[in-house]
Parts: sequence; C-alpha cells; structure tokens
Amino acid sequence: MAAILIVDDSSSTRIQLKNFLEPHKHTCTEAVNGLDALEKLNNGPIDLIICDLNMPEMDGIEFITRQSKNEKFKDIPTIMCTTETINKKTDEGKALYEKVKTSGVVKAWIVKPITPKKVSLILNFLEKLSLS
Repeated sequence: MAAILIVDDSSSTRIQLKNFLEPHKHTCTEAVNGLDALEKLNNGPIDLIICDLNMPEMDGIEFITRQSKNEKFKDIPTIMCTTETINKKTDEGKALYEKVKTSGVVKAWIVKPITPKKVSLILNFLEKLSLS
C-alpha cells in the first residue's frame, strides 16, 4: 500500500481524494500548499504526490521545481491534479508544459473535478508502480 501526499489548498479536494484512496488501503497525508508539502516530505516516506497547481504561498510549479532538485524527493512520482489544462497551442500552455516537463517528477496530469473514473487512473498508476 502506498503513502500518498495530497497537496491542495482546497480542503474539499483533499478530503475527496482521501475518501477515494483510503478504502484501497493507501495512507494519505495532507498539505495545504507547496511549503507545507516540503515540510511533510521530511516527516516520513512518501510513495506518490498528488499536487494542485494554483495554491497560495507556494504553487505547484515552484513545489515540483524544488522537489526535482532535492536528492531525497526527486524520485517520488507526482500527479498534477488541477483545474488547469495544458494547451500546447498557446504560449502560456507551452510555457507551462515546459516547466512541468523540465521538472521530470510529473508523471501524469488529471483535470478536476475529481471523479471515481479519475481516481481509478490514480489507482492504476499506483498498480503500475507496484504500490497498490
């Protein structure tokens, strides 16, 4: 079973993800932004990070940038879970895509709202990592 860090400023999103994942025997730790997540990463092993993009204090891009540069955390796969889509046809979308790609830690992108089907994608991802 996986230890999952859920990083999102929305308490309802964190609760919803926990309610979907914990019945599958995964343990979930919550963080309200990137700064909080960096602290939580130091508290114990984490197998997967699910991270929002837009958060106060430290957003998801800054978080994954710092994560990717930290030897202890750079190998933890991360799933971005946000309302933002990456549209590579716009300059903004291309820039976002490059930042995410450069980090090397983001393995998937899920667009909110959270649905059982989208959670099944997370569970399948965990299964592929042999963390289910």
